[in-house]
Amino acid sequence: MSYIYGPVPSRRLGRSLGVDPLPLKTCNFSCIYCQLGRTERYTKDRKEFFPKEDITEEMEERIREIGRENIDYITFAGSGEPTLYSPLGWLIEKAKDYGKVAVLTNGSLLSDEEVREELYKADVVLPTLDAGYEKTFKRINRPYRISFDTMIEGMVNFRKEFKGELWFEFMAIDGLNDSQQEISKVKEILDAIRADRVYINVPIRAPAEPWVRGSKKIQEIKSVLSESFEIVIPEEGEFEIVSKDKEGVRREILDITRRHPMRKEQIEEVLIEKGFEDLLEELIEEKEIEVFSHEGREYFRIKKK
Repeated sequence: MSYIYGPVPSRRLGRSLGVDPLPLKTCNFSCIYCQLGRTERYTKDRKEFFPKEDITEEMEERIREIGRENIDYITFAGSGEPTLYSPLGWLIEKAKDYGKVAVLTNGSLLSDEEVREELYKADVVLPTLDAGYEKTFKRINRPYRISFDTMIEGMVNFRKEFKGELWFEFMAIDGLNDSQQEISKVKEILDAIRADRVYINVPIRAPAEPWVRGSKKIQEIKSVLSESFEIVIPEEGEFEIVSKDKEGVRREILDITRRHPMRKEQIEEVLIEKGFEDLLEELIEEKEIEVFSHEGREYFRIKKK
């Protein structure tokens, strides 16, 4: 099991080294737009899914290999909701020895005082807020035994004590959360939380539900939210492969596609640059990765065993 992936170039976090402490698709949401597909391990219970020492050992080894100066953030994210990992605070403390730490979270467990205490140690926390109302929240995020109001209250309480940056992500879905009424309510909530920044996204890679489409009202959404917040509309980033040998390149591609589908041309560009043009065909023949299409583009993802 590999817990570390990247660095992944990110407009939000620069060169981000990913730390993934969860089994694939372990979450308390099953978002309709999730690029990993529907949640398979639906849970709200926190536990130590993998030994924390194994994760930090791999993280430290990877940082030595890459060089600390080549990493802007160590980011907890990946295969599900990272706050479900019970020793997350311990991992954050270890990661802080090597640089700045970011946590990507759906924000649902910020109602738990213990989780808030753990995340206070991070430099940047990036919660998700895709809805202004409970009904929309349930339709988009499909939460597991989570109250929308309780979740928002947890976010407000977290902001009161958190000294770092709080950057929210909003996934704009056509016909679901892009109405004037919904966006105004989202703004009201973000005002109450006192977000530092808001990232407006649309689904780029294949979503869990094929009928999901990105909103066409991005500029309208931006005009409402920008009255109070710094608004950023990210572009699709590239992926960085740092290994020079073929086996290392292979490992990195598998580590990334396990968590982030990669465009066909992204992989091809990397392999041409590294001089391993034959590796893509090998991975397909060995049934390690599979191709799928979304909105006229071909992507590769890890193949289910």
